[in-house]
Amino acid sequence: MTKQKEKTGILLVAFGTSVIDAHTAYDFIHQRVQAVYPELEVRRAYTSTIVRKKLIERGQDILSPAAALTKMADDGFTCVFVQSLHVIPGYEFHDLLHIVRGVNGLPKGLKQVAVGNPLLTEHDDYVRVSEALHRFSKTFKPDDEALVLMGHGTKHSANICYAGLQEYIRHIDSSIFVGTIEAFPAIEDVIPQLKRKGYKRVWLMPLLTSAGDHVINDMAGEKEGSWKSVLESDSFEVKINRTALGLIDEVVDVWVEKIQL
Repeated sequence: MTKQKEKTGILLVAFGTSVIDAHTAYDFIHQRVQAVYPELEVRRAYTSTIVRKKLIERGQDILSPAAALTKMADDGFTCVFVQSLHVIPGYEFHDLLHIVRGVNGLPKGLKQVAVGNPLLTEHDDYVRVSEALHRFSKTFKPDDEALVLMGHGTKHSANICYAGLQEYIRHIDSSIFVGTIEAFPAIEDVIPQLKRKGYKRVWLMPLLTSAGDHVINDMAGEKEGSWKSVLESDSFEVKINRTALGLIDEVVDVWVEKIQL
């Protein structure tokens, strides 16, 4: 019998977004990975059930990680490198690890499935992302204006990653602040810092892989409770930069280099 030739593929796994324009970030990362590994097939999966259901209603069927890995096994892949496109190692990433453990080495299935860590995992990640954000901010923000980055936030212990990133950034650029939508630090925790430093104009930018619903509504929305509205009600002039992490070259480099085949 002739030994079966190994077939290797890459699966990019993100939370996902139902905002069509926000898919440009995932497309950009996909293209960058494909350019580095032109001989391999690169596929995509979303961890959010809600997002996938919304996309299915629009005729777009993006699989869950479990379904995507099963499909790759059925399509003859023997080895798959799964790269997380999550920002921090929270619940979504740990769920992904459980899924991979479940499919790894199944009889007549995938022989080997490896997982690449989220964006902010190791010391070098924090250093590189901090420096990348500092350099990117220089392309649109004057030195006398502040930049507040909006992360998601989580009840998972990995939420400490946001405070960690803030500390790394503080050593490089004291005009950049990190906040979260659902945890600490909240925008209410950031505002006193902005006032102490005397900032009048504040830029808002997502600390998210893609600029989906949270950016449209929670960050830049006009309704009461959005970060823009909260800051404006406190007499700050607010400017918006909607560039997601997945569209910043130097940040994407960090993700791409985590793929080790």
